[in-house]
Amino acid sequence: MDYEVFMSLLMNISILVLIAEGMTSLPVFRRILAGELYGGLVEGRFSGKRKAEPAEERRSEGEPAQGESTAAFRMVRGILLGVCFGLFCIVSDCIGVQMNGSIPNARVIGILSAGILGGPEAGILTSLIAALHRYLVFPQRASTLACIAATFIQGGIGAALGEMIRHGKMKSQMRAVVLFFTAFVSGLIHLILVYALVEDRMTAVEIVRSVMIPMLIMNSLGIMIFFGVFNSAMRQSDLEAAAKVSNALRIAEQCAPFLRNGLEADGSADEIVNIIRNEEPACEGAAIVKDFRFLARSGEFGGITLNEDNYPRLLMAAKTYKNTRISHVPVPEDAFYPLYGKSLIMAAPIQPDEANCYILVMLFRRGVQFMKADEEVIGGLAHFLTSQLQLAKMEHQKDELQRAEYRALQSQINPHFLFNALNTISCFCREKPDRARELLQSLSSYFRNMLTDSNKKVTLEKEMEHVEAYLELEKARFEERLIVDIEAEPQDCVCRVPNLILQPIVENAVHHGAMQREVGRVSIRIHREEISTLIDVEDNGPGIPQYVLDRLHGAETESFKSIGIGMLNVQERLRAVYGKAAGMQILTGESGTTVRLVLPNNLKTEEDSE
Repeated sequence: MDYEVFMSLLMNISILVLIAEGMTSLPVFRRILAGELYGGLVEGRFSGKRKAEPAEERRSEGEPAQGESTAAFRMVRGILLGVCFGLFCIVSDCIGVQMNGSIPNARVIGILSAGILGGPEAGILTSLIAALHRYLVFPQRASTLACIAATFIQGGIGAALGEMIRHGKMKSQMRAVVLFFTAFVSGLIHLILVYALVEDRMTAVEIVRSVMIPMLIMNSLGIMIFFGVFNSAMRQSDLEAAAKVSNALRIAEQCAPFLRNGLEADGSADEIVNIIRNEEPACEGAAIVKDFRFLARSGEFGGITLNEDNYPRLLMAAKTYKNTRISHVPVPEDAFYPLYGKSLIMAAPIQPDEANCYILVMLFRRGVQFMKADEEVIGGLAHFLTSQLQLAKMEHQKDELQRAEYRALQSQINPHFLFNALNTISCFCREKPDRARELLQSLSSYFRNMLTDSNKKVTLEKEMEHVEAYLELEKARFEERLIVDIEAEPQDCVCRVPNLILQPIVENAVHHGAMQREVGRVSIRIHREEISTLIDVEDNGPGIPQYVLDRLHGAETESFKSIGIGMLNVQERLRAVYGKAAGMQILTGESGTTVRLVLPNNLKTEEDSE
C-alpha cells in the first residue's frame, strides 16, 4: 500500500468534487441534470405524458413526432452529460500520479456517474472520451489497453445501474451502499484486466500491488461524496419546483372567486390575467384567448391583434392537442412573430365543455431561468381553471333544476287550489262577508308567497304563515270535516328554510290523508333542538301507498300519481339545499301517516332575506 497513491487519489477526488460543486451551482447544468433544457427541450423526471399526436400533424408545425422528439431529447441530454463527465475523466487522468507504467486516478467516478445520471447515451460517450484521451495522450503506458477495456465495461455497469434506479428497482436507502460496492467491483474488474492484459507479468503484479487498496477504497468512498454533491443539486431543483407549485396554488386560490360566473362575465378574465401577471415573477405578459379574440390580456400582448389569417400556430396546437405547448418554430405570418425573438411563449387549453375552448397564454423573457416545472405548473393552472369552470357550470345547472322543480310545483298547486278557494269564498260573500274578506286576505297572502323566488330563504315562522293561510282556506272549504292542530312556539320557528318547503307536505296530509276519512285531522308540531329543528306533519288518513314510498326511496315505478309528486319535490329540494344534513322520514300505516322533516339550524346563504 503506497502512501503517495493514497494522497494522489485524495487530491484527485477533491478536485473532482470541487469542479462538481461549481458546475451544479450553475442553473443551466442543474436543468440538464434534472432532465430539463430551455423551454422543455429535454424530457426528464418532470416531464409528463402527452396525448399521442400523428407524426404528420406534428411535422406540419415544424416539430418531430412524439416518439422521434423523445429519442432526440434523450440523445441531446446524453451528449451534454457525456461531454461533462468525459471532462471529469480527462481531468482525473491529467492530475494523476504516474508510476510503474500506470496512472492511479478517479476516472471510474466520472464514468459510473455518467451512466447512472445520464443513461446509456451519456455512459457510452463518456467511456469513449475517456478511452480516446487515454489512448492519444498516454499511448505507451503499460496499462493503457487494460484501462481502455475497463472504461467501456464501467460505462456499461453505470448505465445498467442507472436504468435500475430510474425504473424503481432499487430502494433509495440502499443506493449509497450500492454505489460503494459498484465502484469497488468496477475497480476490481479494472485490476483484473491490468493483470491479464499487461504483457510484463512483473510490471502487472507491481501495478496491482501498489494501487489495489488505495484505488478500491478511495474511489468507492469518493463516488459516494461525488453523488452527494449531485443529490444536493437535485434537491435544490426540487425546492425551486416546489416554490413554483406553491406560487401556482396561490394564483389558483386568488382566481377561484372570479370563475363562478364564467370567464366571459364582466371583468372575470381581466382579473385572472392580472393576478397571473402580478403573482408570477417571470411572467412578462398573460392573456386568455377564445376563437380569434382576446378576452383579456396584459403586458407584451397589448399590441397584438388576432384574425383568421395570423392566428398563432401555438394556440391552434394547444387547442387541437389539448395539452400545454411551447413556442418552437416561428413563422412571419404568426401574430406572435414579433415576440418570439425575445420571449418564450407557452399556451395551455381551458376547456370546460365541448362548445367552449379558451387558451391561457403566458410570455416569459428568454433570459429568465426557465424550468420544466414551469410547463407543468402552467398546464396545472389551466386544468384548475377548467375544473372550476365545470364546477361553476354544474352549480348553475343545479340552481336551474331547483327553479324548474319549483315552477313545476307552482304550476301543480295553483290552478286546482285557486279554483277551489274562489269557489269557497264566493259561497261566503252574501251570508258571511266578513269571513269572505278574511279568506281573501288569506288567499292573497298564500299567492304572494307562491310567487316568491324559489331561491329565497325565509324563517320557519314565515313559512308557517304561508301554511296557516293555506289551512285557513281549506278549513273554510271542508268546514267541520277538517280539524287542524298546530303546536309551534315562536322560539322554535327561527331557523331559515327554503321557501315553500312545508306546504306540499301539509297539502298531501289534507287531501290524500285526512280528507279520505269522514272527519279528518291534521297536526303540525315543531320542536327546535340544538342542531336541528324537527317538524312533524301528522294525519289520520289511510296511509301512503307502497309504490309512492318506493319512488321516494329511489325505486323506478311505472305509476306515480299526484299523491307523491309534491313530497318527491320536497325531498329533492332538501337534498339539493342541505345535502345529507337534512332528511325526510315517513311513518305510515292504516291509521295515518307522520312525515318528519329534520332541518339544520345553521342554513346560511347570500340570498337570505325576510
